[in-house]
Amino acid sequence: MSRFRFTWSEQVQLSAYRAAGVAAMAAFWLLAAALEAKAQPLRIAVYDAAPYASVARDGSFTGASVDLWRRVAEEIGKNYQFVLVPSMEDVLRGVEQHQFDAAIGAITITTDRMARVDFSYPAHRSGVAAALPRVFGPRAAVASFSLAASELGPLFGLMVTLLFVAGIAMWLVERLEKDASKADSAVRTLRDGLYWAVVTMTTVGYGDKTPKTPLGRYIATIWMLSSLAIVSLLSASLVSRLTAEQVEGTTRVAHADLWGRRVAAATASSGAEYLEHQRIPHRNYASLQEALEALAAGREDVVINSVGALHYLVATRFSRSLRVADTLLAPAYMAVALPEHSPLKKPIDRALMRITESLEWRQVEEAYFAH
Repeated sequence: MSRFRFTWSEQVQLSAYRAAGVAAMAAFWLLAAALEAKAQPLRIAVYDAAPYASVARDGSFTGASVDLWRRVAEEIGKNYQFVLVPSMEDVLRGVEQHQFDAAIGAITITTDRMARVDFSYPAHRSGVAAALPRVFGPRAAVASFSLAASELGPLFGLMVTLLFVAGIAMWLVERLEKDASKADSAVRTLRDGLYWAVVTMTTVGYGDKTPKTPLGRYIATIWMLSSLAIVSLLSASLVSRLTAEQVEGTTRVAHADLWGRRVAAATASSGAEYLEHQRIPHRNYASLQEALEALAAGREDVVINSVGALHYLVATRFSRSLRVADTLLAPAYMAVALPEHSPLKKPIDRALMRITESLEWRQVEEAYFAH
């Protein structure tokens, strides 16, 4: 039996052989796993929102983001498979939980989304815009005037404030003149003072209410000159605003125009996040299509969403009843959504920078948005 015993040096050597064998097996399995992972295609979530991404009748994927991803994947040497995802919340949840390696489509970079997923270098320029009903005839004139007047709100407020100040000041001064207070044309009450301020501001000047005291006449002179300047400025601003809109053919919508209106957006969209951050009351719909249908039916006054998707849907399905405002409520960018600490981020960023800076890609992208 002793001949089968190993010496101490032989036992050490045998242990070294065993350790080397285990290390070799581990390296083999790691290499096999790496090769398998490399051969396995990336799962790319596609958010269905034309013209960025959509599915054709034959099942093929098309859109600006799809075309851009194909170029990126070719440059970084990755195989992939597309997975259609109907809602933005499902896209974000899937990327966040590593169900997808990346997500493409109309995915706007926002602070809320950055708290959940990572983003690549910007892929598309975008922004939050408004869709409005298309109105004609007298209704269009009234709507245009209302929109222009809302932009001049501060000037209107200043005019009304000064009107009250002038009326109250005239009443306080004139009521102290006892002899003059008996005359019918005297400013005897606060109502008389405000009435005098209004007719003086509008340059009507009936003369039925006039100041009797020297200080009252001094106030009247200042108010006549001030009101003339204010009314002239207000009229000129309003006319120039309406004229510019007619010449340019543009429709402007500002943040202040949304208050007091029935505002709608698609659930979890960039438009909904904008409205929530601005604390503007609104109603969420399951999709942008449903929100625009409600707008066309008159159940809503305005729909807020990313400008590219709005332009596409309005041009292709609601061109007769809706229009998109020419101004952005907030500029933004769209990008590829990635899980946090994804090893794909750097190669995708480099590929996007090279591709999006090329003239060829800019021409391709413009073709998708030529509506």
